[in-house]
Amino acid sequence: VLPADVPDAYVVHQGEVASRQAFKLANDLRGNGLRVVLHCGGGSFKSQFKKADASGARFAVVIGEEEAAGGKAAVKRLNGEGAGEQTVLPVAEVVQYLRG
Repeated sequence: VLPADVPDAYVVHQGEVASRQAFKLANDLRGNGLRVVLHCGGGSFKSQFKKADASGARFAVVIGEEEAAGGKAAVKRLNGEGAGEQTVLPVAEVVQYLRG
């Protein structure tokens, strides 16, 4: 059993537009009852993923320039069954995906 303070998702992002979308998405996820960490402080995707892994989060939600331009986010399972699998979906569907 995971401790109660382990986040459901860790949001990683890179780029100015992606950062704005990541902030909005993190707020939306929190508003829907999910525990979310939004990465702050920049850094490469590699360093952000290390922090996401260390957080114990079930999922990393990734928004880069490409995803931001398409209104999408990549959701990557960090642990448990299917770890490493990544799905790209519209930002509006991320809440349902994380809850499912």
